[in-house]
Amino acid sequence: MAKNVWFRWKNEWSGWVVAVILLRLIYAGIGWWVVSSGGPIPLNEPIYGVMRPFLKTDLFSHYFVNPWFGWDTISYLGIAILGYRPDASIAFMPLYPLLIRLTAPLFGGNYLLAALVLSTVLCVIVLILLYELFAQVTSQEVAREAVVMFLAFPTAFFLLAGYTESLFLVLVLLFWLLARRKQWLWAALVAGLATLTRLQGLVLSAVLLWMMLLSLVEQPAASFGGQLRQNVESVRRFPQKQVRSVPPAAWFAILIPPLFSAVYQLWLKLAGYGTIPEALHTYWRLETVPPWTGFLLFLQRIPTAAFHYMDWIDLILFTIILIASLIGLRRLEPAFSLYVWLTLAVLFTRGTPPHLLASYSRYFLVLFPLFLLPAQLPKRYQRFTVLVLSFSLQILLVSIFLWGSWVA
Repeated sequence: MAKNVWFRWKNEWSGWVVAVILLRLIYAGIGWWVVSSGGPIPLNEPIYGVMRPFLKTDLFSHYFVNPWFGWDTISYLGIAILGYRPDASIAFMPLYPLLIRLTAPLFGGNYLLAALVLSTVLCVIVLILLYELFAQVTSQEVAREAVVMFLAFPTAFFLLAGYTESLFLVLVLLFWLLARRKQWLWAALVAGLATLTRLQGLVLSAVLLWMMLLSLVEQPAASFGGQLRQNVESVRRFPQKQVRSVPPAAWFAILIPPLFSAVYQLWLKLAGYGTIPEALHTYWRLETVPPWTGFLLFLQRIPTAAFHYMDWIDLILFTIILIASLIGLRRLEPAFSLYVWLTLAVLFTRGTPPHLLASYSRYFLVLFPLFLLPAQLPKRYQRFTVLVLSFSLQILLVSIFLWGSWVA
């Protein structure tokens, strides 16, 4: 990548800006239709009644902003406006609501509008960073198609909602770009911020260690197994030449993400708010379990669960993602596969969701390396079919979401 990539606007980036604007307009049209048809459906949760008075009632907000007032967005707005409380709010990490609070004065105190604008700007940055990262590992044409596949994913509308998806992905992608440049400390600091956005950012510590160890190998293997053996050998020989090859302080960088997380959770405990596992258990009936236990519990639920429509969609998408992750072990860079499988493992630590795979279809967005696979399909009609099916489902799901129903 050129040294000035961070400072010079590239012509191809303009296309991603246009794409986000078009999506924003499409969603605005759906929101207008929902409100004109009598929606959205009020959420039957105490936090809904607490936060609804903070919504603006002007015509623009009524039709184009307030339809996005639902589910996790309400909790983020609650934290941004009222701060943390000893309730379910502590399960939501602090960075995104902090940014909402800081930007809300720019929009006349319209916190929901601030959240939507913030996510929209961050979404543009996500697409730019994703394209730049993909262009480092494949051709520009495949990189472009992979980003389009990503943007057309059924739950990609969450990138423009009052959720953490865009912020988290900006930080994860920055981490990858910095780590590939061997800027270990900066990569770790960005990973720490990702952890303050979503706890699954902790997996970036393992990815960082993998990439640091691999940087010591003169000729890295192409396969996941080959790189694993090389990294094990590097650990076995540590600290012979490793300490001389990498600044000693850099090895401590892998501790930054868990340190950020530990400090935040210690603050919650000392402030009397409780712990995140306690909140997950109390308010969502989620038990934190080892990932293999979570996967077994998932298999046990399949024949016994009373399937909601989103359970079927989650199950189909999970099957596709699982197959893609297996294919990725041979087709993707090993570090990408490590990130994908560690992220899936973290998802399964939530062993007892009330639904079959609660919110997984939204969490799949962060498995960004997998979108390289459909972009590499050999036939154009195959790629076009995937794109049409995926985006059609997205339009259906965003309509359901703006009506106030559960999606992810």
